[in-house]
Amino acid sequence: MNELKSSFPINSSENKTKAKSTKKYIAYVLLAIFSYFGGRYFAPAESAEATEVVKLNQATENEPFSEQALLAFMKKLEIKYPETVLSQARLETGNFTSDVFKENHNLFGMKVAGKRPTSAIGTNRNHAKYRNWKDSVVDYALFQSYIIAKLPSNTSDSYREYIQKFYSETGDYLDRIDRTIKGDKEKITLAYNSAAPAGKRSL
Repeated sequence: MNELKSSFPINSSENKTKAKSTKKYIAYVLLAIFSYFGGRYFAPAESAEATEVVKLNQATENEPFSEQALLAFMKKLEIKYPETVLSQARLETGNFTSDVFKENHNLFGMKVAGKRPTSAIGTNRNHAKYRNWKDSVVDYALFQSYIIAKLPSNTSDSYREYIQKFYSETGDYLDRIDRTIKGDKEKITLAYNSAAPAGKRSL
């Protein structure tokens, strides 16, 4: 994966969306900083959203990996476009069998970021390494918030156009990730939408 600076102009009509994305980005930044302290998390009292994410990850960081757990954690972090994101995880890990996933807890083929905060703790096999699989999801949330703040519109098409251009060096990246969820896209959407317990506030 190549993390490059987006060339998309920022549309002034998307100020509200950008502001919301920036707020979430700050919360993820705080979480990424705290993750360097070996699981000893502290959050400022004035940041309720950051505190909530910190408590969530601290309480469940040793949860065994499964697609259901992945979708639930994506839901807690309000990661957008879950069908695309889950298909990226399937493709980048060879359906969760790759050495990069097993050794690095790296779900998305991420490299260590150079232009944004990251929850990675180092590099192995030329890819980012994380303490656990949930930290990999946190890093993707940081990546997504960083990207969405730069897009001309907060839509699935704009997001997919970006990752086609900058996430992979292959011209058929979107075709390949779409093939990994062919036949169960509706099931993924249903699982994601029902992942958060009723009445529980997510970030």
